[in-house]
Amino acid sequence: MTTKYGFYYKEGHDEPLFIDQTPVKQIIERLSSPPTPFVLNSLKQFRHNIDTYQQALNKLAPIRARLSYSMKANYNPHLLPILKSAKTMLTTVSGGEMQLALSNGFEPSSIIYNGNGKTDESIQMAIDSGVLLNVDSLFDLEVILKYARQLNKIANVLIRVNPNLSDTNVHEYNITASKTSKFGTNIDELESIYKLIEENHDKWIRLFGFHCHLGSTISNTQVITECVKKLIKLFDNKRFHHLRLLNIGGGLNIDYKRFSKRTKNNNEEDIIIPTIEDYIQSIKEPLQSLPYTIELIVEPGRSLIANSCILVTRVLGQKRTGSIRQLVVDASMTECIRPALYQAYHHIDTINSLSTDERIPFDVVGPVCESGDFLGKQRCLPNTLKRGDFVAIFDIGAYCSSMSSNYNMRPRPAEYTLDEHEQIKVLRKRETNQDLLRTFYVE
Repeated sequence: MTTKYGFYYKEGHDEPLFIDQTPVKQIIERLSSPPTPFVLNSLKQFRHNIDTYQQALNKLAPIRARLSYSMKANYNPHLLPILKSAKTMLTTVSGGEMQLALSNGFEPSSIIYNGNGKTDESIQMAIDSGVLLNVDSLFDLEVILKYARQLNKIANVLIRVNPNLSDTNVHEYNITASKTSKFGTNIDELESIYKLIEENHDKWIRLFGFHCHLGSTISNTQVITECVKKLIKLFDNKRFHHLRLLNIGGGLNIDYKRFSKRTKNNNEEDIIIPTIEDYIQSIKEPLQSLPYTIELIVEPGRSLIANSCILVTRVLGQKRTGSIRQLVVDASMTECIRPALYQAYHHIDTINSLSTDERIPFDVVGPVCESGDFLGKQRCLPNTLKRGDFVAIFDIGAYCSSMSSNYNMRPRPAEYTLDEHEQIKVLRKRETNQDLLRTFYVE
């Protein structure tokens, strides 16, 4: 029998939702009516996603390629031992993420520090530890050089290039490679950075190559090919003879709507999402034209972790506002902000199918005191859902927990997984009111 992993509906009279080999309903029963919402994490799915990427990267041989997990997607410390055992790198965007990576035993040479606005403290930590820094701008380089001199160490760097791509087809808040993006330096403005590096090369700074970031939720691999073509031209640089690293940031979209036909009145067309193999091939094609071999780093986040988590929430009740039926649940934008922030889609469905019940369209909303606090609109769910019933919000592994908040003084939820024996393991305890107030100084 094929071993199942991740989240899926098992065929049967009530089509129960499973995590790995266990019904989600059974986990709720084992937890004995747990506080909701809470997160379920399939670490088996996460491991599978890593393996799929690494198998695809191995096909790039003789090009040496490494996988670097983007920590901003989800920095849960329980993910790091899995990543470390898989020999992945980590891409960090803050001193906190960098410190977490170092404290979990990642070699500095396996950590990248990226960002358009690095603090003095984080730059010093990166240089002192030997972490690879992505230079975002001229002022960023000047500060890096300042601390390299003070620490009497060489800073290892890549230059973050803005390739000025116009058709990445991602939400405007996720665009990181357009002409007006706040990230990176335009190709035609690199001269001042080149000059300053050249003056200090092998003394205070060492340039290894180039980095770019194409934005998240990429569904058009042609833009990846276009970007790589632009960047490999920069390696033909007579000033720097030992450039060898090409770091391609940004990741593929995932099929957030793969279950959507369950909760829609009409049959939607399937969304075409490039495979990881398509993604790797789009990079390989332009690299084959190089007369020498470079090392490639890819740094996905969403496509590694998003589909490994769901948010389990309780129904609080139904109401009608004009012509709109609302299903009020106890999850909200504080746990899953993407719908409110990006108008992003997350599938919302029952723990059991309840296939005999009529499904009607609901706007699924949370209890937070904001009109924008919604999790999904016009989702066809059973009209019999009542207070205390459970529903699941899918694919919340990326940019949900890491973007969560305590707005309205709401505690962040508990997070659970199943161990190798299908036993429940706590990854994160639910916050308490005392946790929320602990950092305030009160006389």
